[in-house]
Amino acid sequence: MMKVYCAIDLGGTKMNIGIMTREGEVIDHIKIPTFVEKGSEQAIKRIKDTIYELLEKLNLKKENIKGIGIGSPGPLDSEKGIIIKSSNLKGWKNVEIVKNLSVDFKDIPIKLENDGNAATLGEFLFGAGKGSKNFVYITVSTGVGGGAVIDGKLQKGGNSNAFEVGHTIIDLNGPKCNCGNYGCLEAYASGTAIGRIAREKLSEGRESLISKIARENIVKSEDVFEAAKEGDALALEIIEREGYYLGIGLYNIIALYNPEKISIGGGVSNGFDYFYEKMMKTINSMSLKPNIEICKIEKAHREDCGLIGAGALAFYE
Repeated sequence: MMKVYCAIDLGGTKMNIGIMTREGEVIDHIKIPTFVEKGSEQAIKRIKDTIYELLEKLNLKKENIKGIGIGSPGPLDSEKGIIIKSSNLKGWKNVEIVKNLSVDFKDIPIKLENDGNAATLGEFLFGAGKGSKNFVYITVSTGVGGGAVIDGKLQKGGNSNAFEVGHTIIDLNGPKCNCGNYGCLEAYASGTAIGRIAREKLSEGRESLISKIARENIVKSEDVFEAAKEGDALALEIIEREGYYLGIGLYNIIALYNPEKISIGGGVSNGFDYFYEKMMKTINSMSLKPNIEICKIEKAHREDCGLIGAGALAFYE
């Protein structure tokens, strides 16, 4: 009998649900909107319905599923299978997602993990981290997150909320972060930060292609990277700033974890070639040369690492 694993990548906007093999091959997957504002019950019901839809489509039965893994925004309690509360899942509080799924999928192991940790696991097992023992994954998008694998073991922390790297503080006098603190890495190096800086510069009267590219006058990080492709001076300046602050963040990670590999994913990684040089120059200008010299930093290999990492939770020890 064919053995497969069900992967659930739960997000504030959409949910990606897939069926995969132990080798990291996604046989099929379906993306559906989360509809967070309608509550958790409807979302869980639609997750179940989508799993059944995939099984029927692939001519499989529940008995083929050997495990289910869920990657979810935190904070959460992975041991109890509860999503405690999340700014990305507004209105959801103490959601017993594992218990609710178990009603339909009895006797199938179900594991819940922080989505950053799940994505790290996917990239570690089937992406850039393959073959390493000490690996860090960073996702740079709306926010900054990720995870770490040390000596081959995923670092989860006391309640699966370890490695909140986006909320490490790099300047106490910096801008306010969404978490409420000031000067977090996320406030400097996220896609949101890139867009904010661009809007500030444009409001000061700086001329740039960015204003022409942005739709409905809403400047996003992708608009800045698009302008950079055309050699726009302001866009290149903002991206160099991104490389500088991301470099500081990565330097701190290298000092703490001494990884052999770091991969960078998320929407901002699409501009990897533009900020790489400044990022590496920043990292290399600091001390701890032995740690830096053995660390390879590259763009993430798997865009679907969140999905395959969620599925891998079901069999990863």
